[in-house]
Amino acid sequence: MYKESTEHLLLRIKELEAELKAVKQSFGAKSGLVKHLLRNAKSQTQEYLSVIDSDFTLIEVNKNRLSQLGKKRNEIIGDKCYKVFYDLDKECRECIVNEVISSRSANRFLKSYEFNNAIKFEEKTVSPILNEEGFVERLVIESKDISGYYQLVDKVGQREEFFKNIFESAGDAFLIHDSHGNILDFGSKLPILLGYSQEEFKRLSLIDIDDPRYSMKIDSRQEHMKDKDHLLFETELICKTRERIPVEVSATLIPLQGQRLFFVSLRNLEKRRKAEEDLKISEKRFRTLVENAPDLIMRFDKNYKHLFVNSATKTLLNIDPEEFIGKTHEELGFPEHMCKFWEEEMNKVFQSSKLKAVEFSIQIDGEDKYFDWQLIPEFDEKGQTETILAVARDITARKLNEKALEEAVKTKDKFFSIIAHDLKNPFNAMLPIVHILKENHIDMQREQLSEMIELIDSSVKQEYNLLKNLLEWSRAQTGAIKLKPESIQLRDLLDSNLLLHRAVAEGKNISIEVDGVQANVLSDKYMLETVIRNLISNALKFTEIDGNVKIQITENKDQVICSVQDNGIGISPENQQKLFRIDTNYTRLGTKDESGTGLGLILCKEFIEKNGGNITVKSEVAVGSKFTFSLPKAT
Repeated sequence: MYKESTEHLLLRIKELEAELKAVKQSFGAKSGLVKHLLRNAKSQTQEYLSVIDSDFTLIEVNKNRLSQLGKKRNEIIGDKCYKVFYDLDKECRECIVNEVISSRSANRFLKSYEFNNAIKFEEKTVSPILNEEGFVERLVIESKDISGYYQLVDKVGQREEFFKNIFESAGDAFLIHDSHGNILDFGSKLPILLGYSQEEFKRLSLIDIDDPRYSMKIDSRQEHMKDKDHLLFETELICKTRERIPVEVSATLIPLQGQRLFFVSLRNLEKRRKAEEDLKISEKRFRTLVENAPDLIMRFDKNYKHLFVNSATKTLLNIDPEEFIGKTHEELGFPEHMCKFWEEEMNKVFQSSKLKAVEFSIQIDGEDKYFDWQLIPEFDEKGQTETILAVARDITARKLNEKALEEAVKTKDKFFSIIAHDLKNPFNAMLPIVHILKENHIDMQREQLSEMIELIDSSVKQEYNLLKNLLEWSRAQTGAIKLKPESIQLRDLLDSNLLLHRAVAEGKNISIEVDGVQANVLSDKYMLETVIRNLISNALKFTEIDGNVKIQITENKDQVICSVQDNGIGISPENQQKLFRIDTNYTRLGTKDESGTGLGLILCKEFIEKNGGNITVKSEVAVGSKFTFSLPKAT
């Protein structure tokens, strides 16, 4: 019977070759040969016809094959046949295409595969199509579904030969057992898998190789197959060494002469289990890394919705990660202008498929936070950007350091500007006077000499005060002045400093009034003296002759407040903004052209704040100014 079947196939191949030749003559173009053959030749056949080239690329298929696959022709033409039909990465192990190409003669083989959770069997005939030079140009593959048991027996003719072909050509291990667990037949791969010889395996039953603790018992399996002919599950097979091998079991019920036989395919899961375990370990390590990363790590889809966020959102944004999933930034309530900025930047990455890095700042809990944002495109199987992985690193400390560096550079520039300009001003006043004295002191009257000496004295004092402030400010910037807080009686410190300024006050006929409580402050004495000296000096400098200065001391529960008020020339609101700042240093001449650097008030602010206090100013042009500072009360 098998020989007769072969002769029938050879006759069918000759018919196909004759039809191909006729088509070639009628159409005269190679591009139409295959399509005409498959679409018109034997159109009523139930067989699956396909045509491939020598590289296994599909050129054409008939309607039956398309119907079985449930696909359109343009979805599969050009792909590899083994990929389309069996979802494989390379040609089938039992395939004989290369043999047909070498021999230039037709041949056939049996193919088993899983389709819709059932084992399918096909008898495949491969026929070569030769070109004019006699070489194989195309191959016609005629596939017949012989899955039904009785059709299998009718087709092959001998049951033993059929099973032998199936078992030995299949990639998985197979066996057949009855309802009692007796193994009736098996493929050669199964004994090898379990470490038995063929003779040893023939003496075994299902219970010897199948551990029911890891799956369903035989009775349970048969119970599950009452309403369906197929069952898919996992179990562990027992090796000769008593080791366990995980397998996937595909069992099909085959009724035969009143008996219930079970055709079982066994697929080794060791590699898959190891790959799954390796993947779990890799995922666990990745998740541990991501969840413990200090950076914000997020994944976005094309609608800018969050697909994943790590736990850093709770630390940095005070928002639980779960709240992000499936929502956009806008839906989460972030500022509108920031949402627009983020979406624009992500859209650029979706369009260009290139990594992008940007920086942005956002206010969190009232503080400005700065982030470096890396946008990384993630691709689908077609190479298109499907999602974006975004990594936002908090660079606030770096930004603040950069700003501090900028301020330091500005401070340095201003410092040298003061030295270059203001420091030489007193010398500009002294040099002409000294020159006159040098040339004319013999002929000058006593009153003239006294006047010039007084001018020199005034210039020297200005130069001294200027140098003192410059040196104190420089020491403060470099940290050379160490904070040593102690309890100080503020009124006593004021009185001692007023004695130093008495001559200046009397020279301008300015009255000084001190009023308020006797209170002790907690402060560094040197720093507090610098503050008092500068505030009194400024009040006298910018007050007209016959003016007055009032010093007031008050206290509350925790602080002592001291104010120095004059009725001098005052400061405009615009210039008040420039006080206490080195980058917009403000200075002007006093009412008797006394010079200054503006560093005095900057020192006052730094020293007061270092001691835990605060300093403010209220002023009106032509009315006067009031400087107020507060310090912690000493206990």
